[in-house]
Amino acid sequence: MAVNGIPVVDFSTMGLQNQDPLSENSEAVKELADQIYHAFSTIGFVYLKNHGIPQEMIDSVFETYDKCFNLSVEVKEKYSKKVGTSPDGWDALERESTNPERPGDLKESFDVGAVDDENFCWPDADVPNFRENVTSIYQHLSSLGLRVLSVMAIGLQLKPDVFAYAYQKIGKPLGGAQLRYNYYPMIPDVTKVKPGQIRCGEHTDYGGITLLIQDDVGGLEVTNVDGQFVPATPMKGTVLVNIADLMQMWTADKLKSTVHRVLIPEVEIKRRVPRRSLVFFVDPDESAQISCMDGSNKYPPVTSGQWIKNKLQATYKY
Repeated sequence: MAVNGIPVVDFSTMGLQNQDPLSENSEAVKELADQIYHAFSTIGFVYLKNHGIPQEMIDSVFETYDKCFNLSVEVKEKYSKKVGTSPDGWDALERESTNPERPGDLKESFDVGAVDDENFCWPDADVPNFRENVTSIYQHLSSLGLRVLSVMAIGLQLKPDVFAYAYQKIGKPLGGAQLRYNYYPMIPDVTKVKPGQIRCGEHTDYGGITLLIQDDVGGLEVTNVDGQFVPATPMKGTVLVNIADLMQMWTADKLKSTVHRVLIPEVEIKRRVPRRSLVFFVDPDESAQISCMDGSNKYPPVTSGQWIKNKLQATYKY
């Protein structure tokens, strides 16, 4: 099954509901790994169903974040990112321009990387249970991401733990993984949108793999195998996973980092409601050295942290 060319794969064999996933020698795991490899080596995206994250948890986290974004700008500014000191916190509307050739993105966001960082200013004073709910979904998405990486490795005919060395610090300072909630405000008057401005500009993701949970509004488009943009239609109960730049380099182009974007809906009724998405960037630890695992040296070795820092500096407006 596929939606607009994006495969839909049953991940139950390795889903979080499965406490003891089958070994890589299992025929079921091998079949799953082949499906994942096919998706990531062609369009670079895949929908995972039966992933094991409870829908109740997802709904609760969306509600928690919605309360945060409904706060006044003055309150949200208390939790804004600190330039040069912290990558975590709130980003105001238009602060990021994922396609620098366009005006700033019509979205706000809130990033949480190091859930174990006691110096991070959690907004629990204004949003009760924020830390508890966000940490819980962070841990589930982290576990799911690591399982996807193991299946990817098997699909590449490598040991399932081949990526593990680069993911020792997830959730800790100097870890690369980051949870982001994107909030695209309603657009009651489309005439006030700047020329060329969209909700999120054309871009590829920067790191390892990305896990995405969408609401039902839509707007995300990805480039298919013919280079044409097609809708990544929201499918309740699925997690949409895609390859990012470092992973394409890591695998010497065996897996594909695909350009995607978020458009402003053409239908007015969809512009009158906000769009929300939960994104988990399963990026390697900052100190992880990334080099072509096939020994080809097709790309020069690079440290994950420096690569991503350079990418962010090109897209953020300070």
